[in-house]
Amino acid sequence: MTRRPAVLAAAAGALALVLGVGIGMAVGSGDDSGSSSAASLAPSKVDIGFSQDMIVHHEQAVLMAQLVRTRTKDPKVAALAAGIEDDQLLDIGAMRGYLALWEAPVLPSGPPMTWMVAMPAHHVGSEMVPMPGMATTAELNALRTAKGGKLDVMFLKLMLRHHSGGLAMPTDAGDHAALPVVRSLASRMAFHQREETSTIAALLATKGAKP
Repeated sequence: MTRRPAVLAAAAGALALVLGVGIGMAVGSGDDSGSSSAASLAPSKVDIGFSQDMIVHHEQAVLMAQLVRTRTKDPKVAALAAGIEDDQLLDIGAMRGYLALWEAPVLPSGPPMTWMVAMPAHHVGSEMVPMPGMATTAELNALRTAKGGKLDVMFLKLMLRHHSGGLAMPTDAGDHAALPVVRSLASRMAFHQREETSTIAALLATKGAKP
């Protein structure tokens, strides 16, 4: 389930890409063709907005996984939680690296998801949660105190909703981000979240719970 090599390669690619932009700008400072080439490699609002919003979304998934990983008695749920924590921490590291190299803030200054090219009307946040699929404070508090089978089912349902609600972002960025390294990361992210969604649904079925 882990994707260390892929994510680390993405981070390395981002570094090489941004360094390439810097070199191109320096070399082409007096050359219009060099400036044009460098501009074509600059991050767009999709690259930046996706990275900022996905960090926030991922951080909550990591929190939920950490709340369950060492408390569940089900080894399959523990393995799922550990995989989500591992994968999404790596994604967060890569995206934080991108933003640092682009000299962009980690947190967005405006409403989330406004960078999306194709955002359906229902993919909007609310006063309770900033982005679709995210758990409320009350739900997180309930997860902290749940035990046994109730803990497992609550975690699986929250994570299923979290993955399903957030899937629009990597799907959109995979299609519309300006930088190949961001499109690649987003596409892999969407693929793995769909895989995990299937795993979660199967685990819920074994526990006699509906998604």
